[in-house]
Amino acid sequence: MPLPASYDDVRYLHAKRSVDDRALNRGVLEQLRVELATLPERPRVLELGAGVGTMISRLAELGWLRHAAYTLIDHDARNLAAAATHLRHAAPDQQVDLVAADVFDWLAAPAGGAGGAPYELVVANAFLDLVDVPALLPALWRRMQPGQPFWFSINFDGETIFLPERPLDGAVTALYHRSMDQRVRDGRRAGDSKTGRHLLQQLPASGARLLGAGSSDWIVCPSPSGAYPADEAYFLHHILHTIDRQLRGSSDLDPLAFTEWIAARHADVEQGQLIYLAHQLDVIGRAPG
Repeated sequence: MPLPASYDDVRYLHAKRSVDDRALNRGVLEQLRVELATLPERPRVLELGAGVGTMISRLAELGWLRHAAYTLIDHDARNLAAAATHLRHAAPDQQVDLVAADVFDWLAAPAGGAGGAPYELVVANAFLDLVDVPALLPALWRRMQPGQPFWFSINFDGETIFLPERPLDGAVTALYHRSMDQRVRDGRRAGDSKTGRHLLQQLPASGARLLGAGSSDWIVCPSPSGAYPADEAYFLHHILHTIDRQLRGSSDLDPLAFTEWIAARHADVEQGQLIYLAHQLDVIGRAPG
């Protein structure tokens, strides 16, 4: 795939669907299936950072959650508009309430959706590494029915690998991870490069019960012919674009060397040679109570 002329978050979120499908931990998924069987016939489900709605369609396709009342929260109204279109075709039997809002503001509001009724399942996919988890959990538990399940998947855990190796890889990935740890949004910490492992302690500390955890690494490889599955070449270009945007102008990188590294990595994708790995963890458990 040639270098994209522009980048679009909606396309990226759709493109990573196949990457997530491979990554989701099968043991944690089986535990989720068991937990979903305990829910009411039409459970109230909250999804944080819902993006374009691919998690709803995934659960519907698995046949594990055919009828539910969903509240989808995302800060980007464009993502939710794309979710509305996607779900009309992929999960037409679901009742869906789309809410464009900051998750902290929404959780702090008096009603919080679903008429203020507590939720019986909370889902967050590739989201908790973008927020202040210790601040989020108490507010989230107040919106949940005590003792009900949560499933937090694709939580980044501190390792990014590009192959074939290049001399600048270590410096780029270290600075990229550091930028996650230093990210602030609206005066609040907004990231943690080791979210996955930290959740294993933060969840019990918040009063929740951890039922299972497992690795959910993103692994993207070309075929022997140099082709990537689905839209995963765009996914890789978008990842590189994100790193470029985050680190461009950093005083810790030689500007020319970084420009050459970015160009070389995009060329690796175009030539069907780049292999990408990101270490992540899935966790499942029950809210306090």
